[in-house]
Order: sequence, then structure tokens, then C-alpha cells
Amino acid sequence: MNFIIITIAILFILFFGSLYIIRILNKAKLQASLDKTIKSGAKQDAITTLLTILQKNPLDTQNRMALVKLYMEEKKFPEAISHLDIMLTKSQRHHYFNPLEANKLLGECYFEVKNLDESFKVFNLLRKNNPNDPYPYIQLGKIEKKRDSIEKAVQYYNKALTLDLDNIDILKTLGVLLFDSSKYPEALNTLQNALDKNPDDPEIHFYLGQIKSIYKQQKEALNHYIKAKNDQRFTADSLLNIGKILRSYNKLEDARKVFVSFLKLTGLKRDDLLEGIYELAEIYLSVKDTQRAIELWEKILSITPEYRDVKSKLDRYEQTRTNTLLKAYMMSSRGEFLELCKKIALTYARNVAIVRTDIGQDASVEILVQAVYKDVGTTIFFKFFRGTSNVGQLVVREFYEKMKEVKAKHGVCITTSEYSSDALAFSEGRVLELLGKKELVRLLSRVNRKMFD
Repeated sequence: MNFIIITIAILFILFFGSLYIIRILNKAKLQASLDKTIKSGAKQDAITTLLTILQKNPLDTQNRMALVKLYMEEKKFPEAISHLDIMLTKSQRHHYFNPLEANKLLGECYFEVKNLDESFKVFNLLRKNNPNDPYPYIQLGKIEKKRDSIEKAVQYYNKALTLDLDNIDILKTLGVLLFDSSKYPEALNTLQNALDKNPDDPEIHFYLGQIKSIYKQQKEALNHYIKAKNDQRFTADSLLNIGKILRSYNKLEDARKVFVSFLKLTGLKRDDLLEGIYELAEIYLSVKDTQRAIELWEKILSITPEYRDVKSKLDRYEQTRTNTLLKAYMMSSRGEFLELCKKIALTYARNVAIVRTDIGQDASVEILVQAVYKDVGTTIFFKFFRGTSNVGQLVVREFYEKMKEVKAKHGVCITTSEYSSDALAFSEGRVLELLGKKELVRLLSRVNRKMFD
């Protein structure tokens, strides 16, 4: 009887022992598969495997933490929060459970989903429980910065710095926060301290460049911007500032090259783009290349019609160029005057072809053209006068008779002065236009633009 009982006991032990071994082997196999999947970078497959493991063993804290970290890597923060909550409520006494790590990750996840209040609660509790750990203060500083409470953020980072004096990231972030709150002396000292610990950090160089520019220490600012420009986060702003500093030193060719490089960057903010074009135009203006400056001003106005003083600059230089042509119209030699009159005629209508020209004894010019005027093919007879006396009816009448002789269908008289009242009365009801100085200036402006297109 005893033999039978012993035999049954042995078989029982062997049976359940086999089950246990099979379970251990399956678990090991699954774990090995998981490790291989994670190493291969197939994160979604790893997540699926981990969920399978946790379904069989909900208290497997190590694998649940691995799942949380994978979710965070995949930016699936709500899912990570859900599993962290499970651990914090059900795994407090588990041998492998680390509540400090879990709470830190929970606070980070809340921050990522912009639930700043919950994130603050978590890190504030960690701060109270671990007053000598700088990490909660850093995170509380990040939260206050996100809330635009810069003063509070500075306080938290200051506290974190007292707990970790050599932490370059704390120093740098604190320096930038002080800069953002316009506390430039404190920012300068903090960032200089950070630079001493990390001389090649482009972010530190950029903000030191900003502070040095505010203090008008342009040479030092230039050196900092040069060291910051290779980091794409600061390339655009650094180049813009480098160009402006070089221009202030009258190193115009060097500044021009910098602004040309700046304008080739992709993804420029509109304000930066406009400022870069404006600065480049100022350089061309300084070296007397007015046409290039004007082209850049026109480009600015095509983006923002009321940008700074561009419209007034453009109007002033356009008027100067037009006035130069008006002076040429009134004072040039007979041959030069004829050429200018031709240019006016060519811009008066579309598809203009000059048929003949003639200069009178009084230095007036006659030009007969074929053209498309007001969408109709026609012949136009021009008469150009220059002088200070008003053009009277007799002169206009003679021109009208000449117009009929050359069989022109449209006549245009142009003068630098005006017309008498009887001349204007004569032109009424006839295919005859009498254009005075104001209209002449408008035509010269059109010629001017045509010359530089």
C-alpha cells in the first residue's frame, strides 16, 4: 500500500514538475524572442510580445517597465501612463519595482501630453520626498517655463544648480532663462560659467552673442556668432547678425557674401527673410549699385507692401531716376532727345513699330508708329515739345492737320509745359491727346522701369 502511495506521489511530482519546467522553458523562450525582437528594432512586435507576457503574468514589473519605455520611445504617452498607473497601484511591494523611476517616467509622460498640472503634482511630490535630487527641480523648471512663468522656472533651476554645480545643462538652461527674462548681467555670468565647462557649445555661444550685441560689444558678439552658425538651430540668426556686424564695420563685401548665403537658406521665417533682403539692399545702396537695391526693395514690397521705409526709399529713388530722364528730355542734344522720344513712343502702346521720325527746326520731334492701342491695331502720330511756354491752339491745329496728312488714326502731343485753354478746347471730340508735364513724368517713369527690366 505504501509502495503505491509513494509511486503515485512520485508521478504527481514528476507531472507538475514537468509542467513547471515547460512553463519556465516557454517563458525563457518568449523572453529570448522578446530580447531578439527589441535588438532588431522591431518595436511594435516587441510591444505585442510584452503585452502577451503581461497578459499571462500581470505582476511582471520588469517587462511592464520595458513596455512603458517602448511606448515612450514610440511617443505613445497615454499608453505609457496607463501601464505606469497599474504599476504604481499594484506593484508597490514587488521586489523589482522602483517607484522613484516609475514616478519620474509618469511625470515626463504627463508633460509630453501637455497635462502640466498632473506633471507638476508628480514632480512636486518627488521634490518633497527627495529634496537632494536635482531632477525634480529641473522638471518643475521646465513646467513653469512651459507656463511662461519664467521667474518661477529660474527659481527651480537655481535650486537644481545648488544640488549639481557642475551640470552643464542646468547652467545653460538657467542662462537662457535669465536672458529671456532680460536679466542680462546674471545671464552673462551664468552662460560664461557654462562656456568655461564646455567651450564648443553652439547654443551657449549664440546667447552670449546676443548679450554682447545688446552691450554693443560687437567684436566679441561676432566671434560668438561665428561659433554658433554651424548648428542649424542658430544658423539663420547667427548669419543675420554676422552680416549686420560686418556692415557696421564697413566690411561691405564680406557682409554681402554673408547675406547672400543667408538668403539661400531654406525655411526662413518671413521676418528674417525680409530683414536679410533689406540689409543686402542697404549694402548695394552703399556701393552705389542702386539698381540692385531697387530690385531688392521691390521684392520686399511684393511680400509685405508696408515693410519699414522701403516704399519711401523706392519712391525717392524712382523719382530721382525719372527726374534724371526729365532733365535729359529738356536739356539733351537733338540726337539724344530723339532717342528718348523713341523710347517713350515704344512704351506708349503694345507691339510698337516706328515708321518714321523727324526733328523740326524748333527741336520738336515727330514720330509715326504702328501699334496695338487699347487692343486695336492702329497708327499713332506723336509730337514732342520741350520748353517752358504753354502750347497754344495754332500749334495743336497744325499738328492735327499733319496727322491727317500722314493718315494717322490717333494723335498724341507731349510737352514739358502745359496747353492753353483754347488748345484744350480744340482737342475735344477729336482723336487727339494733349499730355502735359505730369503725364510726361509718368511716361518717363514707365521708360525708366522698362530700361531696367
